[in-house]
Amino acid sequence: MASTPTTKSQVQAYKFVVRRMESALVRKDSVMLHDPMGSHKRATIGGVVLACIGCIGFLVWGLFGGKGSVPDPGSVVIAKESGSVYVVTADDAADKRLIPMLNMASAKLLVMAQGGGGQGQAIEPTTVKEAALAEFPRGPRTGMPNAPEFLPSANDQAPAAWAVCDQADVNEALGQQRAEESAKISTTVMGGVTDHGQRLRDDQSLFVQDTASGQQYLVYNVDPNLSDRPSSTHTVKARINPNEAAVTEMYGLNQAVPRQVSTHMLNAIPEVAPLELPQVPNQGGTSPNLPRGQAIGDVVKQTVPGDADQFFLLLGNGKQPISAGAAAVMHASRTNSTNIDAIPNTTGQLPNVNDVPEGIEQLGNFPAKVPDPVPFRDFNSSCLSWVDNGGNHEIRATLYRDEVNTPKAPVKLAQADDAGPSVDHFFMPPGKAAVVHGNTNEAGSGIGPTYFVSDQGVVYGVKDAPTAQGLGVINAPGDIKDAPGWVMRTLPKGDYLDPAQASFVYDSIEVQEGVNRPPENENGAAAAGGPAGG
Repeated sequence: MASTPTTKSQVQAYKFVVRRMESALVRKDSVMLHDPMGSHKRATIGGVVLACIGCIGFLVWGLFGGKGSVPDPGSVVIAKESGSVYVVTADDAADKRLIPMLNMASAKLLVMAQGGGGQGQAIEPTTVKEAALAEFPRGPRTGMPNAPEFLPSANDQAPAAWAVCDQADVNEALGQQRAEESAKISTTVMGGVTDHGQRLRDDQSLFVQDTASGQQYLVYNVDPNLSDRPSSTHTVKARINPNEAAVTEMYGLNQAVPRQVSTHMLNAIPEVAPLELPQVPNQGGTSPNLPRGQAIGDVVKQTVPGDADQFFLLLGNGKQPISAGAAAVMHASRTNSTNIDAIPNTTGQLPNVNDVPEGIEQLGNFPAKVPDPVPFRDFNSSCLSWVDNGGNHEIRATLYRDEVNTPKAPVKLAQADDAGPSVDHFFMPPGKAAVVHGNTNEAGSGIGPTYFVSDQGVVYGVKDAPTAQGLGVINAPGDIKDAPGWVMRTLPKGDYLDPAQASFVYDSIEVQEGVNRPPENENGAAAAGGPAGG
């Protein structure tokens, strides 16, 4: 069937009806004296034109605008083209003199020394074109050569999380024992990263030997309910006495090869008393308070349905709670039995002792469970992790199956010596920094000197909180976080950031000998310029 074509008159009539509907909606009047959308269209077109003119104007101003003005004395200026840093001063010969500064930190400290910026107020630099700076006389180079070049804002502080990690280079071709003994250890420090690998379990330990002294230790987890350490300290180290047969047998050390460990990581781990069995007063004696068939010094357990067994050491006046790890060695020393399941399940009505005999309390720092030493073939990297969790300093050992895993490639420090005693690598999220109190103990909070740690792994002492505020790295003294003291001891040191030290002037600066280490290409080989040094 043929379609009926639409006539021109019908199309025009349809458009007329649509316009009347628009007029009714916009003007509330269907009588079309004017185009109802005309004013809207004109306003839209005019706005677009004005916006384009404004953008073009700003572009022209940016390209050909003024040079900018040099601020008053007591200000920090950055040359726009070169990035050079100056402090504006005044003297008898010039109303404004530009002092070339060695770095931004020195510039802000010098302004603080001159009374600029206000007490505890951040000093903000002004960017000016070189052409404007050329109109003013200069002074000598001033500042501290080893102060930081880059100062992140107070909002770019790294989280309060630190770790020191050992990574072993193991030659598996040598066989297990020789490979473990000859492993080469490199050390990495991480800051501002909370993921430090897999946590060491209560049934695992690290049987380690200090690469420097040869001293052997056992690194393990304690029961926080029994240990005298802070409740957030989960991992400790203790010296091994090879004459304690029950300890070496129950903890699997007789046939184990000790892992090589760096002195830095070892020193970071809290230490407890050596793993030596205490002398129980009147051991082997009897008491009317004891369960039938038990003697002073015996170990018993109490089975709790749905929970782990609880272990106790029997004393003359009651029972002392101990960990499963302590119970195993005490039971083995009394019975020559290595079967912890053979410990009798009897406690009678004995109360817990109130006054623990001298020496017995050290059992609280024995392993939480009977641990097995972890060899390099299972986890060739280990860390001591320190994380500030709401004021509690969580201290524990962690493990990596392969190399230490950082979110990005770490900085290889100039002091790196691979298997030597120095820290080799450092990682902090780029563009971050840390302003911290270097605590000297596990439970310390807000104590110790103040430090600024850069994302290049250099530690700078800071005079006080107002100085840190003037540098712009914190907003208030409460922004200074806690950090373990070992971080400050392991990393290279920069200058002490004190306004009084920022006014030293130089004609030339003698630089200490560095390490010739050209950048590596994609294949890991050194780029042109000679072999990599150090």
